[in-house]
Amino acid sequence: MFILTLIGILLAALAVYWFIEWFNTYSSKEGNYRFFTAEHTMAFVSSYLMIFFGHALMEKQWMGDSLNGAIILALGVIILILTLINNFKSTKRSLAVKGSIAQLILYIPITVVGLLILVAAVAFFAQTKPVYSINSRD
Repeated sequence: MFILTLIGILLAALAVYWFIEWFNTYSSKEGNYRFFTAEHTMAFVSSYLMIFFGHALMEKQWMGDSLNGAIILALGVIILILTLINNFKSTKRSLAVKGSIAQLILYIPITVVGLLILVAAVAFFAQTKPVYSINSRD
């Protein structure tokens, strides 16, 4: 069952990649604009992470004040809105609506997977090793 899960995840990732490539080609032909670029990825991923962690910090009242989290959340929302406004300024309205909806939906799993990969990479490169005490009587 584990192998089937891995195959399903791989097929889903390939389907998302195929859709992104197809949509970028379509939007380049129709409106001379690409919705899935490195700049858009950085903007959406950072805004989604800021919204998520800002909300979490607001609930936990980080450092004794929920305003800290609210500021981070607001910055994430501002980045998201500015990126969507850029979409509408750069291409036709009907294409901008389609592309913005596709971005809002597809960048959520991309953000989650990217965060998991980042955590795994940090854990791997940290090379945590067990510590042995030579003078221990246990």
